[in-house]
Amino acid sequence: MLKKGSLFYLLFLLNAGILFIGLLMSCGKNDTATPTSSNVRLQVIQLSPNSYPVTLYMANLRVGTSSFSYGNTPSYFYLPRTDTPLQIRIARNVDTAYNDRTKLVDNTRYTLFFLGLFGDGTDRKLQTLVTTDDAEELPPVGKGGKVRFLNGTPNTNGSFDIWANGSPVIKGVAFAKVSNFTTLPAGNYTFRVYQANTSVNNLGELTNVTVQDGRLYTLYSRGLVGRAVTDTAAFNLSVVANNPTVR
Repeated sequence: MLKKGSLFYLLFLLNAGILFIGLLMSCGKNDTATPTSSNVRLQVIQLSPNSYPVTLYMANLRVGTSSFSYGNTPSYFYLPRTDTPLQIRIARNVDTAYNDRTKLVDNTRYTLFFLGLFGDGTDRKLQTLVTTDDAEELPPVGKGGKVRFLNGTPNTNGSFDIWANGSPVIKGVAFAKVSNFTTLPAGNYTFRVYQANTSVNNLGELTNVTVQDGRLYTLYSRGLVGRAVTDTAAFNLSVVANNPTVR
């Protein structure tokens, strides 16, 4: 038996303490795979057709092991931290970082859009835009859902209008801008995009979109106007649900 005050007893206590601390440290390594205490969720949508895949960093530390490619299907994930800036680095030029210092609020969903053209020195240059996705007040029960539009198309002058089932619903959205939400009755829609203040020669359309009661949606454009439909950078419309859980 070890006696208090003996050298072996003191060494035993020291080793036991080191083992206990090591167990505590090992238990804290998996929190990035589960919801964090802040429950901040983010999705990254890469809309730059010539920048190659991008990676996400926070405070110069990479978030996860995945990269985000042009045209990828977005999904929300929990952020391991809330310290900003959010930072995008591109495979085409890893030495350049694009920072966004949006302050993150607990229990909120965000989307980070990466926009523009690599090598462009105008206002169409590479940039980030972070949207808050679930802070919008929902319509009353039975009154439909809400839709907004983000213009992610860098090679067009002027703005876009969005039409739903033959009627204009969102007007005058310039590149790298996002509209306010507009309420639409629940149902199926065909969305078309036109140059602002025109209603002929729609640039693209998205059909069979179901707007559900109590849901928020972001419609966004990507690609380049005028490209052949077989081109990977052809103009397209996409939509993403911002609050997947119906109240």
